[in-house]
Amino acid sequence: MQTTLTVRLSETEAQNLDVLCTSAGKSRSEVVRDALRSYRLREALRQSQTQLAPLARAAGWLTEDDILQDVS
Repeated sequence: MQTTLTVRLSETEAQNLDVLCTSAGKSRSEVVRDALRSYRLREALRQSQTQLAPLARAAGWLTEDDILQDVS
């Protein structure tokens, strides 16, 4: 099932979107769907970092090297 979403963009935003579409060879819909997927991934990573950072610090993991040293 698909739904239609109407988004209001300023003229500049619409022009920027069209430039992205042209350079990527994608439709507006494809670019917006890609952007939504990227946003969802970034938010999931941010939430994971928020939840896991205190646990990592408590374990003494302050850098990626600390983690690699413990798991190697």
